Amino acid sequence: MATTHLLIFAKYPTPGEVMTRLCPPLNADEAADVQRACIRLLCERAFRVWPVRPTLVVSPDDSEEQFRALVGPYIPLLQQGDGDLGERLARAAGSSFDAGATEVMIIGSDSPTIPEQRLIDARDALGSSDLAIGPCDDGGFYLLALKRLHDDLFRGVEWSTDRTAHQAVAQARSLGFSVSEIAPWYDIDRFEDLARTAGDIRSAGNVDDFELLRTVESALTSAEKRKTGAKK
Repeated sequence: MATTHLLIFAKYPTPGEVMTRLCPPLNADEAADVQRACIRLLCERAFRVWPVRPTLVVSPDDSEEQFRALVGPYIPLLQQGDGDLGERLARAAGSSFDAGATEVMIIGSDSPTIPEQRLIDARDALGSSDLAIGPCDDGGFYLLALKRLHDDLFRGVEWSTDRTAHQAVAQARSLGFSVSEIAPWYDIDRFEDLARTAGDIRSAGNVDDFELLRTVESALTSAEKRKTGAKK
């Protein structure tokens, strides 16, 4: 029977250091509030809904105490460590495989409304593939699922570009990985993604998701007020 570990990559929500692409029209505190609510929701959802064992992979490395205050005592924490995103992904995935995982799934904290079906699809895809990827509209990916690892799997990938997912798939295939692609989703990367996030939460109707909904709607309202005030 497969043992699946879920790695949630997250940067501590320090104003001015997270979700900076939303600023402006958001200010740094509002962007940090959105990041904080995203992290809390993903951790809650991992325990409440998703049938996988979660670990929060945190940055910076000295933020473990702050993260523990944010998410509570139960979810394991793992430091991301140094290096580019590829090096950090490989290190965290390797730790999970070393700890007995037969499958590793990786998501980021900026995709808090991922439907459970996407995780189910990724696990199903690993039945016939070594790697499953969930692409984003912006060329990145919101989910990566692995059945095995290779030292060079993430080398040569340009991160945070419109070529990231394509290059990751090409690199995997060059190393002999069989690859499956699951349905696209999105991450909160642009201001317009906030309205989509709010709509998804309202449609799902999960009461436990309303902290993020309130945070997003408050940020949208504040941004609109600033915009209206600037036009006067």
